[in-house]
Amino acid sequence: MDGHGRTLLLLQIFFCFFVFASTDETKQDCSQVQCPGPLTYYDDVGCTPVYKNKGDCCACKYNCDHLNARSRNKCYVRRNSYEFGERLRPEDKNPCNVGCFCKNGTNSGRFVCAIVDCYHGPIDTGCYMKRNISQCCPGPLTCPKNESEIPKCVVDGVTYKDGEFFIPKNEPRKRCTCREGYTGQNIKPFCITPSTTCSTDLYHSQDIAKKCIPIYYADQNPATNCSSSWRCQNANDTVIPNPSGSPSCGEDCPGKKDMTCKFGNLTMNLGDELNQGTDYTSVCVRCVCEVPPTPTCRRLSDCNLTAGRN
Repeated sequence: MDGHGRTLLLLQIFFCFFVFASTDETKQDCSQVQCPGPLTYYDDVGCTPVYKNKGDCCACKYNCDHLNARSRNKCYVRRNSYEFGERLRPEDKNPCNVGCFCKNGTNSGRFVCAIVDCYHGPIDTGCYMKRNISQCCPGPLTCPKNESEIPKCVVDGVTYKDGEFFIPKNEPRKRCTCREGYTGQNIKPFCITPSTTCSTDLYHSQDIAKKCIPIYYADQNPATNCSSSWRCQNANDTVIPNPSGSPSCGEDCPGKKDMTCKFGNLTMNLGDELNQGTDYTSVCVRCVCEVPPTPTCRRLSDCNLTAGRN
């Protein structure tokens, strides 16, 4: 085995230890654990985490079988279905989901929503827009006489000013804004738990139906951030097998026979990658099967986007 192969093997061993290390009787502080995989996507479309051991912070895979059972003649938000012409229900709405209704699409039903324009023009120095977490657009304009008058919130050791957005580390599904009266409790009117974090089903139902995969920037965390773009299969896409074989860390995961990732009609084993540069969406993008059934795709920070295709 050459140096590159040994390095990959060591990385796989570390990956197994990090993701699937068993817990003792005292449950881990999961707020401090960085779990791999496109977790925001999984949560957004209603996939169910599967754990190797009871009390584990990180899932070894997710059950997304309900996505395969979706009818192409309906629309979906997580596990809720919609008929063509039906409007988005209040329980599935986020503040910026305006005028959404289900209609027929190319590969499946899809939602069409109004375009929300939050443009407010230039803001004078010393002024800022107050933000209400339950509203889509910020406002009203506030111009305090002294900066000391601006309310501040200290969250996880970081100081935020009135109107600034934050996500609590120990409650990553919540979306919050700093405002006067915040005392550290992540409740309304300071925080809400959105029905979906990224409204993936509303805007990417066609991508989901084709088993495309979300792409994240190098500095994004797929566990908390929304994807920046999507990669869909084309005729030049191939699977690069993991040189050391499938990591043994998935062997004890419940339903271990299903420890594969899907991309279009391609199947990837744990540790397998997709080739890069087959079209503009995959240039400088590394896609790895980490936490099935969806590969984790991230843009490489040290890659030349103009270098051409592989």
